[in-house]
Amino acid sequence: MDFDAVIDCLDENIYYHNIPMAPILGLDNVKQYLREAWIFTACHWELVNLAVNKEMVLTERVDAFVIDGREVKLLLMGVFSVRNDKITVWRDYFDLASYQRQLHHA
Repeated sequence: MDFDAVIDCLDENIYYHNIPMAPILGLDNVKQYLREAWIFTACHWELVNLAVNKEMVLTERVDAFVIDGREVKLLLMGVFSVRNDKITVWRDYFDLASYQRQLHHA
């Protein structure tokens, strides 16, 4: 739940892309997007599988959030490129419709 700690992991020139949506470029823009998306009061990121090959990190995850008092779970695949201990590329592949359904009907 430490927003600043998450932001500190990102490179100044980060490329961030939730695949169902438009990509976001640059730390300031990504920080603004994440701040607006940070609508949860609790979260748990469960790593199901993790693969690393040099600078590339692949994560199969279950992101579980508490939003407006109810649990919202998102199954996803994340792809990260890491250089000099900073994330330079962050792509998450997930079913946006499932997420939206849970937000509105959970």
